[in-house]
Amino acid sequence: MSTQTTENRQLPRLLCTEGFSDCLIHSEAGQFSLVSINYTREGIALFNREDLPEIDRFQLTFSYQMGKETVQISDLPCSLVHLKPDTGGCVYGAAFDLPACSDAQIDDLVRIEEHMAKNAKPA
Repeated sequence: MSTQTTENRQLPRLLCTEGFSDCLIHSEAGQFSLVSINYTREGIALFNREDLPEIDRFQLTFSYQMGKETVQISDLPCSLVHLKPDTGGCVYGAAFDLPACSDAQIDDLVRIEEHMAKNAKPA
């Protein structure tokens, strides 16, 4: 996996708020907990203070609080699409493997994005 510098995003990124949990990555290299930074229904940016081992594909687990409801997404298939060294760590861009996702997972991804967009504070 190489560092990618081109901007390919079609959807606006939404900043993850306190309602977004950290994300747990499950891969052959092990499990890692990363901080959620921004999100779309197609992917998520994650931050970690330490470099991860070489990982291309993994499963992602996280939750999002929508009022009194908690949306839990487990074992979401993903691939690492870019990494960017940042102050004190590294930002990882993960793309959700939507064709491999269940209909329920896709519905939850869209619901989360819609809720985040509706509640986003103007810049």
